[in-house]
Amino acid sequence: MPTMPTTSLVTHTLLLAVIAAAATLALWPTHTWRVGRRTIVSIWLALIATWVHTYAVALPVTAAGTPTLTQKMATAAWLLAWVNASVQVFDLVVWEVLFVRRRQTPPVSRLMIDVFNVVVYGVGGLLVINQVFLQDLTTLLVTSTVVSAVIGLALQDVLRNVVAGLALQLAAPFSLGDWVSVSGHEGRVMQMNWRTVTLRTRENNDVIVNNGKIATEDIINYSRPDALQGIDAFVGVAYPHAPGEVKTVLAQAAGGAEGVVAEPGPQIYAHDYGDFAVTYRIRYWITDYAALREITDDVMTRVWYALKRAGMVIPFPIRDVNLRTVPADQPARTEAERRRRIIETLEPIPILSPLGPSQLKQVAAHADLRRYTTGEVLIRQGDPGDSLFVVRSGQARIDVADATGRVVTVATRGPGDMFGEMSLLTGEPRSASVIATAETEVITVAKPAFADVLLADPTIAERISELLANRSGEIEMRLTEALAGDGRQKRLRDEILGRIRTFFGMG
Repeated sequence: MPTMPTTSLVTHTLLLAVIAAAATLALWPTHTWRVGRRTIVSIWLALIATWVHTYAVALPVTAAGTPTLTQKMATAAWLLAWVNASVQVFDLVVWEVLFVRRRQTPPVSRLMIDVFNVVVYGVGGLLVINQVFLQDLTTLLVTSTVVSAVIGLALQDVLRNVVAGLALQLAAPFSLGDWVSVSGHEGRVMQMNWRTVTLRTRENNDVIVNNGKIATEDIINYSRPDALQGIDAFVGVAYPHAPGEVKTVLAQAAGGAEGVVAEPGPQIYAHDYGDFAVTYRIRYWITDYAALREITDDVMTRVWYALKRAGMVIPFPIRDVNLRTVPADQPARTEAERRRRIIETLEPIPILSPLGPSQLKQVAAHADLRRYTTGEVLIRQGDPGDSLFVVRSGQARIDVADATGRVVTVATRGPGDMFGEMSLLTGEPRSASVIATAETEVITVAKPAFADVLLADPTIAERISELLANRSGEIEMRLTEALAGDGRQKRLRDEILGRIRTFFGMG
């Protein structure tokens, strides 16, 4: 019996070991990936099959000079092992590295990749049967047809899902990464394989749906034809409020929400006349469907605050069976308490210090309490204005955009702070934008509240102009440099006084 020399045995073994080590070292960065581990194992198996095949070939052949069954099986195992290793390397390098890892998305679904691999395995197996075992493929195919019929009857549900999966791949109603609704489930398509489609819901749960079921269901694809989606929300507003005014308030509130696109803007429709309110449909547009709940929450939150500030009521059915006595002067008490809270907030404000108690009450009578939620814009740079804001609770930041459009946060305002005083007293456009950074309540004092006071006592305007001159450079100082010099300060005071007199018609 011929055998391979010991030196050849050692050399061959060492060579295969070196190849295995080199392949493992080259692929080691991918060992944490499932396909990477599978590729390393398949290469090791192929090298072991090569080692076995080499020594099987050295064994004696049959009397007829043909390989023995052992030699044929060793050759078949060797060829199939390398077919498998080639498929795994191709899967790793092409599908996983070039597409999934670098482009963050596969070019086709896992199902098509598996179909490709099965075809390669099938062709390789048939070639081995024909070339190594010298079997006629015609007879084999006839026999396999009968076997396939038997297996098909036993696995018809599985095969139906497989065929449905192939049909979904050809029709392509959705792709990996799309947001879809199917079979009562809504989520992002994460995987498509032989039998199922996996959806990742907003709750981070995986829902696995059979391909056969999807093929018979209506599919809603929220990612096609593009990411722009129109979303509807509904709110009821009391009948006394004019629809035109309500629509304006709702459109501004929805348009300012985070995640709502500017074009197309929100559209408001009078939807229904209900028992207690007129129902309005708010249609707004988004491009991030995954954030639908967060965006809807922001829209509806801003709608409540906007309607509240506009004095518009969101009614609801009330059936109160409790008997209680309401004092006749209750509305007056409520108004007196509101004025008291406003006066307590306005008293410490520096520019209002020239006002006496009666004058402060006169201003407070025309002041208003407003609430804003986080992210809402209280005033916008460049807009016209004639009101002063005093923060009663919460916090807001002051942003200034320079000539290049770059926005700089120059200050923050908390309880007791004010802003907008120059617009109140001179009518100049807003010099900065103010955005609520928390739940914020402010007191607004408009021009009419000041007009009677200033016209009755012109000296108040002089004292207020001096106070304004002392603090008017605060925002500019943060952007450039502080103003300096007494002469400059006096000129600034006189200039502000002149603008106040002109704005209020004081001569």
